[in-house]
Amino acid sequence: MMGGVIGEGRVEAVYRSVHIRLWRSLLSYTGDAELASDAEAEAFAQVLRRGAAVDDVAAWVWRSAFRIAAGLLADRSNWTRPTRVDASAPVDGSVVEFLGLLAGLSAQQRACVALRYVGEYTPAEIGEILGTSAGTVRVQLNRAHATLRHTITEAEHA
Repeated sequence: MMGGVIGEGRVEAVYRSVHIRLWRSLLSYTGDAELASDAEAEAFAQVLRRGAAVDDVAAWVWRSAFRIAAGLLADRSNWTRPTRVDASAPVDGSVVEFLGLLAGLSAQQRACVALRYVGEYTPAEIGEILGTSAGTVRVQLNRAHATLRHTITEAEHA
């Protein structure tokens, strides 16, 4: 059932409250500012089309944006470290370095790290967004931490 139209003011309020955190999380996950923007925009466009059938707009947008981004990433042969981030992007100078560290992680690990440390979600909330269990999220975060520790240690000794 499509339901009635969601008030644009309700969607706008959600956009204003989650935009920067969502976009930065998507950037951390995808490594591509344009892809992050596309996934976010499409998620908000879809929630507007779905209407009042969506009870929790913020939760729906987070879930949809990550699924859309995953689909866009699947269309690529492999995820590569970006060489630059658009100057108009709402990020600071350390973002490209951060994205480079994430390049060694699997897509699932990048999603978990992005949602935990950029999106500020708990493992249970991340599990809901990604459609997995909190236990799986914790395992992915532990594996990501181990990979990142190894990568940083190697870089320090090089």
